[in-house]
Amino acid sequence: MLAFFSSENTNLSPLQKWGGFFFSFLIVAFGQPAWSISLGLLASIGGFACFWRILLTISSKKERFCLAMGWYAAVQMVQLGWFVSHPYFYIYGVLFFCAWLMGAQFGLLALAIQPSTLKRVSYLFGLAGLWVWLEWSRLFILSGLSFNPVGIALSGFIYPLQFASIGGVYFLSFWVMLTNLWMLRAWFFGWNKREISLAIGCALSPYLMGGSHFYYHLNQMNQNTRSISAVLVQPALPIEENLGFQSAEEARNFVLQEWHQILSTMQKQKGRQIDLIVLPEYVVPYGTYHPVFPLENIKKLWKELFGFEALKSLAPLISPYASFLSSDRGNQWLVSNAFIVKSLANLFQSYVVVGFEDSVYLDEEKTCHASYSAAFHFSPDQRPAERYEKRILVPMGEYIPFEFCRELAARYGISGSFTCGKGAKIFNGPVPYGATICYEETYGDLIRENRQKGAELLVNLTNDGWYPNSKLPKQHFDHARLRTVENGIPLMRACNTGITGAIDSLGQVINVLGPDMMKTQEIADSLYVQVPVYHYKTLYAKWGDLFILCLSSLLMIWTIADKFFRCFFF
Repeated sequence: MLAFFSSENTNLSPLQKWGGFFFSFLIVAFGQPAWSISLGLLASIGGFACFWRILLTISSKKERFCLAMGWYAAVQMVQLGWFVSHPYFYIYGVLFFCAWLMGAQFGLLALAIQPSTLKRVSYLFGLAGLWVWLEWSRLFILSGLSFNPVGIALSGFIYPLQFASIGGVYFLSFWVMLTNLWMLRAWFFGWNKREISLAIGCALSPYLMGGSHFYYHLNQMNQNTRSISAVLVQPALPIEENLGFQSAEEARNFVLQEWHQILSTMQKQKGRQIDLIVLPEYVVPYGTYHPVFPLENIKKLWKELFGFEALKSLAPLISPYASFLSSDRGNQWLVSNAFIVKSLANLFQSYVVVGFEDSVYLDEEKTCHASYSAAFHFSPDQRPAERYEKRILVPMGEYIPFEFCRELAARYGISGSFTCGKGAKIFNGPVPYGATICYEETYGDLIRENRQKGAELLVNLTNDGWYPNSKLPKQHFDHARLRTVENGIPLMRACNTGITGAIDSLGQVINVLGPDMMKTQEIADSLYVQVPVYHYKTLYAKWGDLFILCLSSLLMIWTIADKFFRCFFF
């Protein structure tokens, strides 16, 4: 064991190389909060350093690049393994593309890690800055690949999570890489006391500084006792693209059954003081204002679940909630999804935010229209509903990126694309809040726009049902925790299949639906939570990713300048 850590030369025995290769792989691949918080701690301190130590024994640049690319691609195969729970086979191609793309980035970084680069402190900072730019660049590939920044390994513990308030998740990535590089330097040059002290100091900084930040704001939060009462609904409905209907009547009855399941989860909440009700993304088909349900069906549903008196809370029979139309059953009132949600807001005297697909005409002749995946804010008064349009669309699921993909998408029932939203929208609820939809929650700088516009609460509507019984919901939830600390505000999220829950402004989980993070995906229920409204200003909320990108750029310039002056003058 001692020989393995020897630094007398760059050589390692075959056993040491193979052992280090697999040991580092296991630590880094499973070193995420979704897998193991403890391994995340090891990965953030020395998981990468262990692999890089092996690379230092290889002189060929081609071999170094290929080994590093293959190793990190394999890491991503594990961390993105939730892809394969998707029902369609094309997802394997997406998985391999993403994994090897990220592997190639790691290979480029590995080329710069050599014995000579470890001698200069400036190189350590410059390489950590380079990795930040490589990770950040993934956000601009199609709709972006925001999952698995290495900094998420630090977010499992509450203290280092607070570091995200400075520069976001990419600041955590910077620190993970800097710590590993410093550990590698200490290892390679003999584990002397000075190098060990510097490496340990680097590793402990997020915990010491983060702990101070946490306890200061925790004390402030305990003095501010105001909270919001909310109900988060998780209906656990099937993905309708997986279903086949023989007629329009059958499809309509199925959606009525879905509404029955959704509303039945709300029965136990009747009589409570509720400030906000949150329903998930694209909760049911048929859009927002399309009149499709016979009024008598909704009245029957309302009486069954909430009693005869609850009929008084039904929305008015006016546009856009209802229309008197002729049908195969004669003239009758037909109501929309908006009618049901407005009635729910009236019944509980609460604001309601819900996800629907929505279509609008773009011209007076009604020949051109746009479709959105949207979040709607309903009030328990006469104000019309407000809409936020989703800005980050998932390729193949919500938009078709290339013409050659259209035939492939058609095989899976995808024939069109949503229109991309233009900006953040703040709703005036119990407190000003910003709504985000599904995958958007993994984009720190985008979510930050809500904070800049005055949001004191984040609300996320999600449907991870396309990836059942996988690690995706937990990884998604881990990003939600990062967004709270980055912006210094609490967050609520309602998911079709989990994880439904609430998080305070320090990243502490207030409550989640279900006994654990995996079993919760199967539950159809509602969760009553009381969320502290305490919020605070953060450096990330002011500067976003710009802070760590500028810092990384300056450090890379320092590295280049250091190398230039040493070559020129020495």
